[in-house]
Amino acid sequence: MPMSREFLRRCLPMVFLLLPPFLLAGCGMMSAEPPAASEVPQILDPVGAFAANPPPSGEGQVQLADTGEVARLRLVRQYAAASGRECREVRISRRSGDQNRLFCRAGSGWIEARPLLSQPVGRP
Repeated sequence: MPMSREFLRRCLPMVFLLLPPFLLAGCGMMSAEPPAASEVPQILDPVGAFAANPPPSGEGQVQLADTGEVARLRLVRQYAAASGRECREVRISRRSGDQNRLFCRAGSGWIEARPLLSQPVGRP
């Protein structure tokens, strides 16, 4: 049964008046609050966990997740980046050599960041 033009003319404005509240009702389910402490994701990378919470000595040992090798870690430096984030550089010493990794605070956690300089620049 086709709809008449009269029916559409009368009902269409009501549909447009009633539709926005239903569309906006879903927005109430979105939370602007930060996650609770129990919802903060755990750092699974042992080097990242060290960077997030280094011991007072700034040194420690961990078993690397990718190789299972035990490596010595040392907090090389920590600083406030130009972005305003707190960053920490960690030196990983293993049999195959040393490597530095950089971690920066992101919200309530820490993420690995790309260092701006791959080699330290000496002063003349």
